[in-house]
Amino acid sequence: MNCGFETSAKTKEELMPKIVEHAKTAHGMTSIPDDMKKKVEGAIKKKMF
Repeated sequence: MNCGFETSAKTKEELMPKIVEHAKTAHGMTSIPDDMKKKVEGAIKKKMF
């Protein structure tokens, strides 16, 4: 799935619910398979200011 969704949070624990909500509303996903979770976690980038 090619998706340009971006969001931010201070921690991974705060970030994941935002990603799950996006998956539900934008892609109609009722759950996120383990392989997709690994891809999402691999796409998370830490921004340094």
